[in-house]
Amino acid sequence: MKINRRQFLAGGTAFVAALTAGAWSLSNGTWLPKAQGGQAHAASGSASGRQPVLVILQLAGGNDGLNTVIPYGQGAYFDARPTLAYAEKDVLALNGGLGLHPSLTGLKKRWDEGKLAIVQGTGYPQPNRSHFRSKDIWQTAVAERVETSGWIGRYMQTELAADPNPLKAIEIGKLSSKALKSGQVSAPLLQSIETYQWLNPNTSSEEKNRLARAFQSMYGLQLTNTKIRVTADRGADAYASVEAIQSLSSKYQETVTYPDTAFAADLQLIVKLLSSGAGTRVFWAELDGFDDHADERGQHADLLKEYDEAVSAFYDDLQSHGLADDVVVMTYSEFGRRVKENGSGGTDHGAAAPVFVLGGRVKGGLYGEYPSLTRLDSNGDLTYNVDFRSIYASMLDDWLGADSKDVLGARYETIKLFT
Repeated sequence: MKINRRQFLAGGTAFVAALTAGAWSLSNGTWLPKAQGGQAHAASGSASGRQPVLVILQLAGGNDGLNTVIPYGQGAYFDARPTLAYAEKDVLALNGGLGLHPSLTGLKKRWDEGKLAIVQGTGYPQPNRSHFRSKDIWQTAVAERVETSGWIGRYMQTELAADPNPLKAIEIGKLSSKALKSGQVSAPLLQSIETYQWLNPNTSSEEKNRLARAFQSMYGLQLTNTKIRVTADRGADAYASVEAIQSLSSKYQETVTYPDTAFAADLQLIVKLLSSGAGTRVFWAELDGFDDHADERGQHADLLKEYDEAVSAFYDDLQSHGLADDVVVMTYSEFGRRVKENGSGGTDHGAAAPVFVLGGRVKGGLYGEYPSLTRLDSNGDLTYNVDFRSIYASMLDDWLGADSKDVLGARYETIKLFT
C-alpha cells in the first residue's frame, strides 16, 4: 500500500494513526510503508544505493560574481575596479587567468580535489535587477511570467507523488523559499530537531492523545471551501512532518567542529537529519547580506569567509558520515553585480554570475565561458552564457533521476557535471 499526501488529506485520522504507530520503515534512507517492504530505488546520480540528495544554498542579495571567481588575467577587470580589484598575488589561482576570492580557501581545496565545478556566466534572457523578481525567477524557474509554484515544489508534485515521506524536502533556517512551494505539496521549515514539535515535550501521553484526536478531527474533515481546505492541507502537512521529525533515531556523531554561525548550524542540521534517516531528497538554506552597494571589499570578504568555512565543515561532516557521494551542493545568487564599481566603494545590481556545484560525485572544473568584460549589455552588465535552467535540468535528470521537462516545462541542455 502506498500512502501519498492526497490520501492523507482525504483520511487524515487513519494516516496519522499509522504514522504515530510506526507504520513506516526506512529502507536505504527512504521511507516506505512496512507492508511494502523491499529496497529503495536509487536514482541515477547515487552510487551508494541510497537516494541522491540535493542541497541548494542561496547567497541572497546579489553576490558579486566578478570578485568571487576573479578574472585577474584581464586588464579590463582592473580598469573597472580601481579599489575593489584583487591583485594576482592575492587570488587563489584556478587556471587561465581565473582565481577564487582569497576568502574561499576551503572551496579551493575541493577544487584541487576535483570535487568543485564552477558554471560561469549563469543567468537568463532579459535579466531583472529587482531582488524580489529575480529571486522569484530563480526559485520558480520561470522568467516569462509570475509563477505561483517553485521548481522544487513541482519536482515533489510530479516526481515524488508516490513517496509517503513528509520530509521529501526541507527548508532550513528562518526564511521560507518559494522554490519549495506548490498548490499540492509543502515542505517544513526547520531550525532544529528539538524545537520542531507541535506540543510541549512535557505534555502527558494522555493529553497528547486527546489533542491528537482533536487535531485529526479538525484537519481530516472533507471540506468543500477551497480556502479552508488549503488551511487544513497545510495543517495536516505540518502535523505529519513534526511526527516524522520526532520519530527519527539520532545517529549523528559530532566529529567536525563547525564555525559558531547560524548558517553553519543550518548546514550541520542537514547532516544530522541525513545521518538519522530522514530520507529527504532536497534541502534549502540561505545566507543573506550580499547586497554590497557600499564598502564592499571588507563586507564581501567576511561573508564569503562565513560561507566558505560553513560549507567546508559541512563537506567534512558529510565525509565523516559516509555521505559525501550521496550529496550535491549547488550555490547560486539571484544576480551578480555591475562590472564597474560605484562611487561608494561598492557595486550595483548586475546580471550574470557563477554557480558552484560541490560533491563527491561532481566532476570538478570550469563549465561555460567567462562573460566578456568588454562586450557588456546596455546597463554595463555581463551577459550570460549559460541559462540557469540548464543547471536545474542537470540536477533533475542526471542527479535526482527525474524528468526535467515535467518540472521545468521545457527541455534544456544539460551539463555533464557528475562522474
